[in-house]
Amino acid sequence: MKFQKGFTSVQGAVTLVLSILAIAGVVGWIWNIVKIINTGFDVFTGLLIARVVGVFLAPLGAVLGYL
Repeated sequence: MKFQKGFTSVQGAVTLVLSILAIAGVVGWIWNIVKIINTGFDVFTGLLIARVVGVFLAPLGAVLGYL
């Protein structure tokens, strides 16, 4: 029986997609923090509170970073 060495094309594609999603999530989370810093903190809106919570809950922060 002959075993294949290395990755198959499906494994490579899944790895690529997951890597892109992870990088996009980190970028969104960082954008969320930047948007919080650029806020004047004059008025506390629901979105601002959600962004602050998103700093600690990274998936939420990643999504809010793109909004």
